[in-house]
Amino acid sequence: MARMKNAAPMAAPEAPVRVLFPRDWTDIRGHAEIIRRLRILAAEDRFPHALLFSGMEGVGKRRTARVLARTILCERPGDSPCGICDSCRTMAAGIHPDYFETAPEARGKSAAMIRTDAIRDILVAASGAPTLAGRRIILIDGADSMNETAANRLLKTIEEPAGTAFFILVTNAYDALLPTIRSRTVRIAFGSLPRAEIAAALREHDAKNAAAIAALADGSLGKAYALAEEGLALRDDALTLLMELDTLRVEDIWARAEALGARTHEERTAWISYLQMALRDLLILHEDGGSTALYHTDRRDDLMVLLSRMSRAHLFDLLRETQELSHRIGANVNPALQAEAFLLRAKG
Repeated sequence: MARMKNAAPMAAPEAPVRVLFPRDWTDIRGHAEIIRRLRILAAEDRFPHALLFSGMEGVGKRRTARVLARTILCERPGDSPCGICDSCRTMAAGIHPDYFETAPEARGKSAAMIRTDAIRDILVAASGAPTLAGRRIILIDGADSMNETAANRLLKTIEEPAGTAFFILVTNAYDALLPTIRSRTVRIAFGSLPRAEIAAALREHDAKNAAAIAALADGSLGKAYALAEEGLALRDDALTLLMELDTLRVEDIWARAEALGARTHEERTAWISYLQMALRDLLILHEDGGSTALYHTDRRDDLMVLLSRMSRAHLFDLLRETQELSHRIGANVNPALQAEAFLLRAKG
């Protein structure tokens, strides 16, 4: 069963740079205008029956939804949770009887999704009258991962909302939701975060290479935290490949292809994305050698060396090759053989 919680999870942080559950609006990075609008709605208590938070992964949608839930459930009227009332304390303890949350769950080797039984259970649990607050809140994280039956069951409830239930749906893939669900919710679109904002958050947690990671995170604080945990070894390996491409011998290609094939699917996908980022940086530098809008800001000197070796036509060819490699590996074709073919073509 997909996880269902009747209050905010207070588990220990998964990683040293991550703060999992926010206390109030000051724990949200960026999105000042969205927060301003939500606080006005909270102060005036005039929410629709369902909100849909959409945007790229890792920008703070779920965190914002959780702070909003705390604000609405707080016993003291206003635009922020007070932190000291019974409702705020039970939220902090993870046992608020009027807050329900579910998210995708993987079973066996199948992809994570929100299944029908999870939606059924959370709707049944939240169908009664509020116990402590003035309404009940249902947060559905990863709403785009609902299977068709689950989505239709939720749709029926949203179409005919009962009592005081208030829904917050969170998605990284707005277009993947049923059009009928989209049409019955009020969408709030979250943009990417500025690099400076991400770098500041990383520095607060003493993360190394904050500026470089902020550039690579492409607007996602969640991705930045993950990169801070993982380090930049995978990125550096992809750039080293580009630097050494002209001098690779056949036996080097075999070794590199075997090494890439032995990585996890997630690592291979990330490695290819780093390669594509570097190629994109080189194309930008071809147009504007002084540009600072680079992903690999900390490796600019290496990029300038590569720039003298690669024509624009060659860069576009390599981009097409990396896209084809990504497609073939995603289709579960033997990754080592595909990497070998890719390297042979890339070397020319």
